[in-house]
Amino acid sequence: MANISWNGSPALYTALLDGVPVCELKAKDIGGVTASWLNDRLWPAPSHMPKAAPQPTRFFPGIEDAKAAVEQALLG
Repeated sequence: MANISWNGSPALYTALLDGVPVCELKAKDIGGVTASWLNDRLWPAPSHMPKAAPQPTRFFPGIEDAKAAVEQALLG
């Protein structure tokens, strides 16, 4: 099974999948966090915008929400 670990500081975290960086979480000055994939992955379009194109970056209200979403996307 894949192993996900996190390193970084309160302003910037990096998700490591088996030691390889795959996603960065950046805290925003206005609040919230953006999660940006470092590879070819894309976040699916939001459910309230089904025709929107998938994007490499997604906004989350908090760091724990972002970490949980990244882990779910990686581990399915």
